[in-house]
Amino acid sequence: MLLDDETYEEIKGEVAHYLVRCGMSYPLDAGVFARRMDIDFVPYSTLGRDAYIAAMKTSRDGFLCEKNCGPAYIFFNDERMKERQDMSMLHEIGHQVLDHNSTPNKSDEVKESEAKFFAKYAKAPMPLIHLLPMKTVETIQKAFGLSCEAAGYALDNYKKWLEHFDGTYKDYELKILALERSGLEAYIFELNGIKKLQSECDQQLDWNKYRPDLVKEVRGHAVPLQSHNSTFVQRNLYEVRQISEFGGVM
Repeated sequence: MLLDDETYEEIKGEVAHYLVRCGMSYPLDAGVFARRMDIDFVPYSTLGRDAYIAAMKTSRDGFLCEKNCGPAYIFFNDERMKERQDMSMLHEIGHQVLDHNSTPNKSDEVKESEAKFFAKYAKAPMPLIHLLPMKTVETIQKAFGLSCEAAGYALDNYKKWLEHFDGTYKDYELKILALERSGLEAYIFELNGIKKLQSECDQQLDWNKYRPDLVKEVRGHAVPLQSHNSTFVQRNLYEVRQISEFGGVM
């Protein structure tokens, strides 16, 4: 379900607060985040038969168990994909941070929506996605350790965020941008190299269109290009070139 704008802003602020408080970095490790929040986590695979069955009946992904005294526990299904495990942990951290066990006036549907948004925003905040020189499902997936489906949602949310971004970051966004992100920066560096190479290839393509030595002056003939010295051209087996009566490429 959709939440109101004020609630979304409050959750983003809570995400930033706890990320800074716990000294987190990007890409975000949900297990490290849980430990620094003093939350213990228990994989389903370590449970006995009866406890495992009970856990699976409670949730096939994971759930939070809080006690009045002592640490909270996140039980999670470690048979899921790593990306799914991380999101499950962040989801349960969201339940604790947003104090859902002490808010009986909220419906379960609202609590689940809030925890879900907490997890999505913590895993891939919009200001950090904005730093990527190439923003696709694939690059977001690799940069933040998301599933393909989650990366698609993140890209959609980023586009909505970008519509309202005027170049000025909010306080909680500045806090997130100030976090250590050497792992993310390494991938950004890699993407910049790929982007530069693509730009050079595009320029080479444009330049080749005006190379008279790459074409025969016969209209409509397929011209083999393997023999040309350019390694860029050698990647293509054939290219049809048509010469206008003025000698230009059509």
